[in-house]
Amino acid sequence: MTELHGFCDERFRPLEDAFRRNLDSGLDKGASLAVTLGGEYVVDLWGGTRDYEMVTPWEADTVVRVFSTSKIALMIMTLMLVDRGELDLDEPIAARWPEFARHGKGAITTRQVLVHRTGLPGFGRPVGLDDFRDRDRIRTFLEDAHPWYEPGTMSCYAPLTFGDLLAEVIERATGVPFDEFFRRELADPLGADFHFGLPTGEAGRISAIWPHDPAPPHDSAMAQAALSELGSLADWIEPSHLPTVLPAAGGIGNARSLARLGCVIAGNGTVDGRRFLGPEVVADAGRTHSHTEDEMVGWVRYGLGFGLDTADYPGPTPDSMHWGGYGGSFLSMDPVTGVSFAFAQNQLLRDGGPRDDPRRIEFWRLFREISSDL
Repeated sequence: MTELHGFCDERFRPLEDAFRRNLDSGLDKGASLAVTLGGEYVVDLWGGTRDYEMVTPWEADTVVRVFSTSKIALMIMTLMLVDRGELDLDEPIAARWPEFARHGKGAITTRQVLVHRTGLPGFGRPVGLDDFRDRDRIRTFLEDAHPWYEPGTMSCYAPLTFGDLLAEVIERATGVPFDEFFRRELADPLGADFHFGLPTGEAGRISAIWPHDPAPPHDSAMAQAALSELGSLADWIEPSHLPTVLPAAGGIGNARSLARLGCVIAGNGTVDGRRFLGPEVVADAGRTHSHTEDEMVGWVRYGLGFGLDTADYPGPTPDSMHWGGYGGSFLSMDPVTGVSFAFAQNQLLRDGGPRDDPRRIEFWRLFREISSDL
């Protein structure tokens, strides 16, 4: 039986049991699971190993790349600027970034970015991780890109351009790089051990990542084209790329730090007496802004970036706002129950998307039962 570390409130014991089963069965190699309720941790668990030799234990401060779960940090930062009156979601991005208007992109708005309706699910060219080390190069790629479809007319999840567009919006609204704004206005005030790019001198606590077999081809030609730009999974888990600041999918943290970030939404904008967002902004973020069959992820109901509960993709609670990352990580937040719920792991699973991950399915099923008594 795998030794677990940390603690779990008795009310959430079924989550601990499922977490242990995953490690015992080999479904996970090393992982972390965390839940906050009213801003306080009620679950903070970790276990397993974090190196390919499977001898170095996952420690309390072990962190790992969480891929697209990183997008939630971008969503929260964007909402913070809306709350401060520094950003209008319906203002064309080109109003502050004129060069972006090229090739018919002049009317694209930040709201369309959040609901994946920009017409830019990809860059329209192969983009390597080395390209992301040069923000000017990525900015030029976006300026030169042609929409793949008329912006606003359909939905196609944007694995990478989502993050780079929001990062540019944040930078132009604040005058500082998005990762600096994140650190100064969100991570440091919250005490969240979450980073974009490898923290200097902290390589020793980063977990290795176990890849899965190649995924089957996607049904949608547009989705296949967008995914083909991402290159090989080997590049994504190569340690030399960990310092790369990659907005959409390069966040590094663990379940504890993800759950702490999620307290902003779960707390209706206030954490430990500090206001990060107004409750009206949180409420708007949890309303339906798009409910459609997305070319990449299938039927999805989007709030302002977040996935929302639906019959075919039920969240862990009916009022949850969530998103997940390639291979299995996730963060779910519920401003009604005050719960933030996160998972981060080093075993990537082959699946057709996060809704098919057996770990997520079981965690969310159990949580839905538990939450009825909260």
